[in-house]
Amino acid sequence: MTHRAVGFGRGFPRIWLIPIGALTVLLGVAATGRLSRSIVADLIAWWPVWIGLGIAAYVLRERKVGAVRLAGVVPLVALFFVGIFTWGHLAGWTMMPSAAQRLVGPEVGGVTEASLQAEIDGVLEVSGGSDYLYGVEPVKRGGGFGIPGANEQFADSSVSIVLSPPPDPGLYTFAGWDISLADAPRWRLTLDGAVDADLTSLTVTELSLGGGGTVRLGSTNGEAPVDVAGSYRLEVPDDVPARVIGTASVPATWVADAGGATSPAGEGGWVITVASGATLNVVSTASSPPTS
Repeated sequence: MTHRAVGFGRGFPRIWLIPIGALTVLLGVAATGRLSRSIVADLIAWWPVWIGLGIAAYVLRERKVGAVRLAGVVPLVALFFVGIFTWGHLAGWTMMPSAAQRLVGPEVGGVTEASLQAEIDGVLEVSGGSDYLYGVEPVKRGGGFGIPGANEQFADSSVSIVLSPPPDPGLYTFAGWDISLADAPRWRLTLDGAVDADLTSLTVTELSLGGGGTVRLGSTNGEAPVDVAGSYRLEVPDDVPARVIGTASVPATWVADAGGATSPAGEGGWVITVASGATLNVVSTASSPPTS
């Protein structure tokens, strides 16, 4: 009597445990919240690939090329596709349903003054360089936040934008939002969450911060108030005027006074007010390009 040591039963190679295990791990990681649940929607959308692999496994189950059983090769091909699928999900390939989860604002047009409010108990990544007035993409890690809706209020050349999470995002839940803003308008920003913001290319006239994180500031056109009501690290260019009002950790080159501290570049730029109970660490950075 001969035994098939390669599988659980006739024609079922144990090597299939590798791709099946990899898929199980992916779903388990999503179930624990470390990956977005949208991976399930992407997995379903790839059904032609999974069915094709199943058909190939059935058709080639008894075939050989020389001494190589093709039934043992198909699982390796399946593992390759699992890897490609995972990369495509995280990279946001257009064939993935999760890649369609984004919000694109209107064109900049004649907007010169803009305000944006984004407040969630999750990740907020903010930067400039958008071709539109604003855009929002998901931060593709586990979380409970869907792509927001936007309430826009236009008045002549100004606009007010409030981003709000959807009440029921379904499978499309993420760690937070990656917000890009157009460089042209003057911005008033209200940010609350786990913030990672690079504002160096933007003209920010007012900034309100809650939650915590890191914000990189650029230059200013005159005084620009910054209200800090959280735990933050602010990176301020060393040639940009700035003043802190309240308790904060500042660079050694700053001049302390009874109300706070002033940068070596003097006053007349950022006016940073630290709320009671907030924590602020100010760090000097290299000179910033001028803001037009």
